[in-house]
Amino acid sequence: MITGEMGKNTKDLKDSEERYRRLSDATFESIFISDKGICLEQNLTAERMFGYSSEEAVGRLGTEWIIPEDRKTVINNILSNYEEPYEVTALRKDGTTFPCEIQGRTITENGRILRVTALRDISARKAAEKQLRDSERHHRLIFEHSPHGMLHFDKNGTIINCNKKFIELMGATKEELIGFNTGRQSNAKMKAALRHALAGETSEYEDFYTSITGNKTSYLRVVFNPVEKGKSPTEVIASLEDITERRKMEKALTKTEARFKIMAENTKDIIYRFSVQDKQFEYISPACLEITGFPPGNFYDNSQFFFDLIHPDWQKDMKRQWTGMAYGKMAPLVEYQIIDRYGQTKWLQQSNVPFYDDNGSPVTVEGIVRDVTELKEALEKVEEEREKAESASRAKSEFLANMSHEIRTPLNGIMGMLQLMDTERPVERQEKYINAAIQASRRLNNVLSDILDIARVEAGKLSLNHEEFCTAEAVKQVFELFEINSRHSGVNLELRLAPDLPRTLIGDASRMQQILTNIIGNALKFTNQGHVIVEVSLLPYSRPGEQSLLFSVEDTGIGIPENKIHTLFDSFTQASEGYTRQYQGAGLGLSICKRLCTLMRGNIAVDSTPGKTTTFFISIPFEIPEAEESPEEPKEPSPDMDSSLTTYRILVAEDEKVNRLYTKRFLRQLGFTVETVRNGHQALEKLLYEDFDLVLMDVQMPVMNGIEATKAIRMGEAGAHNKRIPIVAITAYAMQGDRDQFIEKGMDDYIAKPVEEEELKKVILKTLKVS
Repeated sequence: MITGEMGKNTKDLKDSEERYRRLSDATFESIFISDKGICLEQNLTAERMFGYSSEEAVGRLGTEWIIPEDRKTVINNILSNYEEPYEVTALRKDGTTFPCEIQGRTITENGRILRVTALRDISARKAAEKQLRDSERHHRLIFEHSPHGMLHFDKNGTIINCNKKFIELMGATKEELIGFNTGRQSNAKMKAALRHALAGETSEYEDFYTSITGNKTSYLRVVFNPVEKGKSPTEVIASLEDITERRKMEKALTKTEARFKIMAENTKDIIYRFSVQDKQFEYISPACLEITGFPPGNFYDNSQFFFDLIHPDWQKDMKRQWTGMAYGKMAPLVEYQIIDRYGQTKWLQQSNVPFYDDNGSPVTVEGIVRDVTELKEALEKVEEEREKAESASRAKSEFLANMSHEIRTPLNGIMGMLQLMDTERPVERQEKYINAAIQASRRLNNVLSDILDIARVEAGKLSLNHEEFCTAEAVKQVFELFEINSRHSGVNLELRLAPDLPRTLIGDASRMQQILTNIIGNALKFTNQGHVIVEVSLLPYSRPGEQSLLFSVEDTGIGIPENKIHTLFDSFTQASEGYTRQYQGAGLGLSICKRLCTLMRGNIAVDSTPGKTTTFFISIPFEIPEAEESPEEPKEPSPDMDSSLTTYRILVAEDEKVNRLYTKRFLRQLGFTVETVRNGHQALEKLLYEDFDLVLMDVQMPVMNGIEATKAIRMGEAGAHNKRIPIVAITAYAMQGDRDQFIEKGMDDYIAKPVEEEELKKVILKTLKVS
């Protein structure tokens, strides 16, 4: 009986031990039983956690499961029977470590003192704690360094924390702010907003706030965020933003919009805003009533209503524009006509400005529509007047060109014949008559040239050359023109050139010479005794890359009365007028000088004492060449030039008998072999069968004119060998641009009638390249 009971008890005990072993293996902790620090047993979790099998674990020191640095702590806790949990770093079989929590307890079994130790892997908990610490530190940094004021309320509405920005906005210390109960000590609006937040609802509040020091008043926006939404009461985090500047801008914008509305409502132009998405007008100003005859309501109801007003002539073009406007694509500025409510046709000018969203899609089109009917009518009248003025100017130019041709042609014959007579050694009295007639002809030619120059300046058709020239040589050429006259008159003519004059300059030397010729000629004309001094010097101040010259012409003539100086540069004006006038002239010279100076960006002035001296001052700017080159010295003609020219054959095409005779005889006197024809057609025939070195071609001739003949020659109609024969225009056409026109048509050079013998000789020799 006893034996049976003992057997039963033994079985029950084994079952109990097995049950407890299964429970131990199923736990998440590693459990060790040790005696005097030596492992006696470990559970299945310990085997998995550390990597030692039960056979490997039994007999090992318990501290081998702990890193060396923490073993002393473990031993001290075992010796002192410490039973509270503590943290150490565990060491696995493979050498890896992990944080763990240890808790041990001393037990007695069958008289033996054993130590039961549980190790818990707390890696996940440690990671969560680190993440929480990082998150708290991150939020603390955001809280402390936020550009907005941040504060933390407890559940009673008392401030328990705040950042630097909030302290700055409040103008107080942190100690003064912590513990402040906003729910009891603030204004009604702020109390209400905070109560909603403490009750778990987000709320906002805006108002002016003056700092405790009173130094600053700001407009603040406060947002209260409950820590636990929907729970009451709850702690609250609030952010404060200083929106003072934004509020000022909003107020300014409101005022601007109000002013814009007043302007839009009162302007005479239609101001509109068109919605691209809705394809209708969002706004159209009342001016539409005055311009179209219809009130704004008509356009709001039907966006096509405005299009229906457009004149039929503009429907097609504006339909394309109107369709484009619905998609934000319309020309920035369009003009078209409409027919208003009362049947009147009006011109409208419409400006369009599209606005786009962040994706680049059109949102609205805004613009202004203006009635430009009166402006269009005014422009049409201006255009009509301009056409009339241009027509009158063309008629004037054509008249002057014709007059120039009709006067110069016979004048050329007169001067030519006079010059021929002068070469045949006339008696002394006849020579005086001839010279007087030549001088009279030249004066007539100068008057004609002056009239043409005035006409060109007034028409704005006088252009300037831009060429490099020798400074001193250009002035000397003018001076030499008057040397003989001055000797005959007994007036001393003197030229003074500054030693520092640039060797060469760039500009219109011929126009400069024209001015000096007029001024020096006048000085000699009005001076009976004494001197005329021409001086050229540098002006001290000039633009970069330029050099201004100062020309002064001083004479000891009759002088200019003070009451005449202010009109001296007017056209057709002279100091002495009426039937008793002593000096000849048309009164155009100084007017031309003034206008040429202005055209050349220069100036002209005069200083005169009647009966003593008169001095003209002319300043003209010229460009400085990049690198000056020494001008070539002119070559003197060889003594036997006449005999050497007999080999050159010249063909003269001239319809006017006297001019043809003069030119032929003059050229033969020079030594050339000369043939003449009366028109261009005869010139072609002559060239086809005879060889010539040069053609002097009149422009206006019967049958075939000089331009047509030149074109035919260049096309090879006078023989392939004559396609490049030198052709010089010798014509009475002397208007601005004539020379360029003739060169463009294929001629090589140009001489204006009446022809001076020396000029004709010079051009022929240059064209033939004869020294």
